[in-house]
Amino acid sequence: MSDAELALLSRQGDPQAFNRLAGKWGASLFRFVRRMLGSDADAEDICQEAFLKAYVNIRRLREPEKFRAWLHHIALNLCRDWHRSPRGRERTIAYEEGFAERLPRPETRAPMAPDREMERADLARELSAVLDKLSLEQRTAILLREYQGFTTEEIAEITGVPAATVRTRVFYGLKSIRRTLQQRGVTAESLRGGAETR
Repeated sequence: MSDAELALLSRQGDPQAFNRLAGKWGASLFRFVRRMLGSDADAEDICQEAFLKAYVNIRRLREPEKFRAWLHHIALNLCRDWHRSPRGRERTIAYEEGFAERLPRPETRAPMAPDREMERADLARELSAVLDKLSLEQRTAILLREYQGFTTEEIAEITGVPAATVRTRVFYGLKSIRRTLQQRGVTAESLRGGAETR
């Protein structure tokens, strides 16, 4: 069933339909929130709260086909609140790919040589540290586009800013990432090599 069909059933009071939506988007939402916060435990808390808010407010979702974007909007607002909190200001832990290693891997993925696995983990840490230095707005736009696959227009809806602002944030954010990675000696070839192993 599509998101729209499941969201409509959820609005009619079908908890199983909502559970299917949660199962469909839970891992993806966790990865987004994890990258925003830098902590597995905090990401789990925020995701649970986001799903609870979505469940309680599902009748307010005017366009059921946009459930995924609406869910990310809820989670993003919770992340913003977290960053404004004393706890969020204290903690600046760079994202690591630890959660991704616990996810089931596709059957088609070939085993990776240990040295390639280490290289990939090093690149992930480098990229994570660079992302962490961006402004919250730039990091949000890049994560939603590059990691979550949302369009500029969807990101504009999620973040509540015009599409032109989203494009500007992505442009300058990526420019800053490239410059910082070059300063750290990370080349485009090494990034491509890491991407090929995924």
